[in-house]
Amino acid sequence: MKRRALLSTVAGSALGLAAGCLSDLDEPVETPVNPQTTMATTDPPTETTTETNTSESDSSIGLSVVNEDDKSHTLSVRVTDGDETRFVGSLDIGAGPGRGRSVENDLAGERTVRVVAELEAGATLDYEWTVTDEARHLELVVTSDADLEPRQRVRPALDAADLPYTVTGAKDIFAPPGATIRNRSDADARLTVAIDHDGSRVFERAFDAATDREISTPALVASHGTYEVVVEAEDGRTATHEWDIPENWGWPTLAVLVAADGSLRVGSGWPKTASVHVENEGEAERDLTLTLVRPADADTASDDAGGETGSGGADVSETNRTAPPGESTVGFEVPIGDVYELTIETAAGSETVDYAACYCWNTNVTVTLNGRGGGDGDGGGGGDGDLSVESFEYVCS
Repeated sequence: MKRRALLSTVAGSALGLAAGCLSDLDEPVETPVNPQTTMATTDPPTETTTETNTSESDSSIGLSVVNEDDKSHTLSVRVTDGDETRFVGSLDIGAGPGRGRSVENDLAGERTVRVVAELEAGATLDYEWTVTDEARHLELVVTSDADLEPRQRVRPALDAADLPYTVTGAKDIFAPPGATIRNRSDADARLTVAIDHDGSRVFERAFDAATDREISTPALVASHGTYEVVVEAEDGRTATHEWDIPENWGWPTLAVLVAADGSLRVGSGWPKTASVHVENEGEAERDLTLTLVRPADADTASDDAGGETGSGGADVSETNRTAPPGESTVGFEVPIGDVYELTIETAAGSETVDYAACYCWNTNVTVTLNGRGGGDGDGGGGGDGDLSVESFEYVCS
């Protein structure tokens, strides 16, 4: 059985931080940045800080600490501007990924400051940060292996009077999207991002995607429609994405990623761990295989570190799990935000559903295993159990 519904809803509990979306994996529930809410916490009297569960960025100027580790940490931070100490204090930051604290938000104007940080686990960072109109925010990132890394959030000015691009007669997007570029590899990259609509190029720009920065452009498109996105690195790596923005999707995004392994990806959201809800009504364990596939007609290709590999119609994630009796969840990896097909297979059969895994456009899937599943751990021989899959998509509103 395959049932599919579309539900427009307000995303729930994620709290916004004025420094932004921090993690490529296991990202928190997505909440549009307007409005944002925060949760005040106490700290030493030297400064006031705010701890949040992060989502997307805004254009504020300042310094924050973010945690991509799944453990809580204590961080000592000192910020100096020449002979002047702008901040000194010790910060407790909750377990992540996606937990952040605002530290110093009064660094307007071009200047160079020195940021020295030390983690209780021993990692240290001594970083010279030049504050400019484009480099408006710096994150001190606690990595998943308890190291410290700097990450500048850069917002370049685009001298293009025709941006954001508008399609005549098309509906306006509620929150016109720009592109965000992240480099999680160990080598800087220069990337050219191009956007086409109906065979015409509407945007092209080269960006220096250094490993210590994240680039967020102003809005690039203002109209619902389908766009072709091409990203090319100087060394020849390429990735393409059919950027479809239906009228019910009011908070689209364009994500460009150089992954840790050097692969180049482009899509409608960041990599994350997704999951399906499983209801096993039998008394025995059942084996499940979840396969995430880009539809064969998707105009999508990507490069890995070794060369070009077309991904249209190819498996991009396959997960094998055993579901115990009762309710459980099965997780699987989404390599980049996109609209996929998800196939759930057991010994009793298989079902395929459309699976949107984009920023503010996602899918909930419930898998029901009825009765006994032949050959799945109970010694049965013959497919006397039933598989049913229910899915619905939801968007932020």
